[in-house]
Amino acid sequence: MPFLQVNQVRMLNNMSADDYITSQVDPCIRRYEDLSHKYHKIHMGLMIACFSCFIGVIILNVVYIIVPVIWLVLASIVCTLGGLFLFFFDSLNGCLEKSLSYKHKAESLDYEKSLYKAKENGFKGFAYRCERYM
Repeated sequence: MPFLQVNQVRMLNNMSADDYITSQVDPCIRRYEDLSHKYHKIHMGLMIACFSCFIGVIILNVVYIIVPVIWLVLASIVCTLGGLFLFFFDSLNGCLEKSLSYKHKAESLDYEKSLYKAKENGFKGFAYRCERYM
């Protein structure tokens, strides 16, 4: 075992539970929550752009009924293709799935942290902590 890992294991063995939670678990929870928010914002941005493209198609088609110019039809075709591209780009990259998986990881770590703290305190207030996850 490398020297740094041995020292880290020794350090973790000498650490109290609260120190371990503060230094190891809480940063992981924050990192997973940040990643979840990041991918959620990407997903929402792509869906808003996709929705805007399709609303643009409807507006262009209404304007085409009033003023029949061929460029409006071509513009609506471009907006349709752009909206489909954005929709499939989001689907293929799996932004929503990544967001949900990071959110689940953060909640699982937080649940385990609550379980560990409840075990230390003799499960006093344990029902309240568990109700948050039900």
